[in-house]
Amino acid sequence: MSPPFPPPRIIAQSRAAAEKLARQRVTLSPRGWQAWFDGSATPNPGRIGIGALLVGPDGERVEISRRAGEGTSGDAEYLALIAVLEVAVARNAGELLVHGDSQVIVQDVLMREVPAASGHAEHRTRVHLLMDEIGMVAVRWLPRHRNAAADALSQRALAHVGPSVPATAE
Repeated sequence: MSPPFPPPRIIAQSRAAAEKLARQRVTLSPRGWQAWFDGSATPNPGRIGIGALLVGPDGERVEISRRAGEGTSGDAEYLALIAVLEVAVARNAGELLVHGDSQVIVQDVLMREVPAASGHAEHRTRVHLLMDEIGMVAVRWLPRHRNAAADALSQRALAHVGPSVPATAE
């Protein structure tokens, strides 16, 4: 059996602890939501596309696929995470398990008391504020091949020609 869903304030004090926490399995209650996020920058740095999928306990699905300006792949990953957390807040998700394939971003989020990765302090602060609004949130790493839906959504965003839009929930 998987460990119980962690309280929202569990943080890692080191990269090794963050990596272990990022790989830990969790069990959702019947009211739990799940999310997957991914971001792409083409070239890197360049145009940003974000993709995310939010699935509710009753099977409700919300897809996010949009351009999000210019930046690095790290910016893209963070903006995708922020976008899905904003939608989760809007849907009143009280318990959320978030999956991402960027070890750097997942570990950075989990290391709440350690300075943010270079250039990402503002993004990480926004993520933590959103996580606090939701309540119980776990962020977990998964291999890229298991994040195909979010990756496809971020790639679709880059395939669209036209102006970029802010990476915020409607």
